[in-house]
Amino acid sequence: MFRAWSRPLALCLLLLPGSALSSQGFADEIQVYTNDIQKPGKVGLELHLNRILQGPKEAPPGLPFNGSWNLTPEISYGLLPSLDIGLYLPTALDTDHHYRFSGPKFRLKWLPIRGAGEEAAGPFLGLNLEVARTNRSFSDLRWETELRGLAGIQGQDWLLAVNPVFTWPLSDGQGRGTPDFATAWKATYTRWKTAAPGLELYLDHGLLNQVDLSREQSQRLFLTLDVDHAPLVFNVGLGRGLTAASERWTLKFIFEFAF
Repeated sequence: MFRAWSRPLALCLLLLPGSALSSQGFADEIQVYTNDIQKPGKVGLELHLNRILQGPKEAPPGLPFNGSWNLTPEISYGLLPSLDIGLYLPTALDTDHHYRFSGPKFRLKWLPIRGAGEEAAGPFLGLNLEVARTNRSFSDLRWETELRGLAGIQGQDWLLAVNPVFTWPLSDGQGRGTPDFATAWKATYTRWKTAAPGLELYLDHGLLNQVDLSREQSQRLFLTLDVDHAPLVFNVGLGRGLTAASERWTLKFIFEFAF
């Protein structure tokens, strides 16, 4: 069975060679997208809660790092079995106790290839498009867009996923044809009936035409646990920066609620 899936997965990796974690100190979403999609007519809510325990050795300008909190509600609505929409409302509490709203972010997720049934076992493939408007206190860019590929395999008790992420600025004279490129990776194994430990790796690569994996780029590895024991559904992870440009320690949570 694995051989039957290995070829589609290899093709996905080649065709869709993204991290959701900003290297500027605002981690509004630390997540690898997998085969989850909102059912048609259903509303969902996710709360992304991240805390930077220790900032990078070489801190770029932006929010204060150590001890800052980031809370992002994500509201989703299912349009079709393979299509849903979402709205993010990113906020941050910095170490000076300033609570700020980053600006809204809108997304459209399309997942045409996905396994059947509740387990959705098998290969999956899709795209996620996001457009964000950011306040100047967080970034010099007012408008930005992100195109994220979703690819992987859901096994009976394991999961492998990769997200290639391409990001373009859209405004203020900073638009360009070459996107920033990143990748996000996830592997889990269902060790217990409702809990799956795993690893998530987030790598920034710089501009797509100048891919760079040096220590000047952000690289983070998270030890994670996914729990699905309704109504308690969440992801928790402890991340370690692998380069001087990365947050050294980060704690992240994603809580899911269905309506």
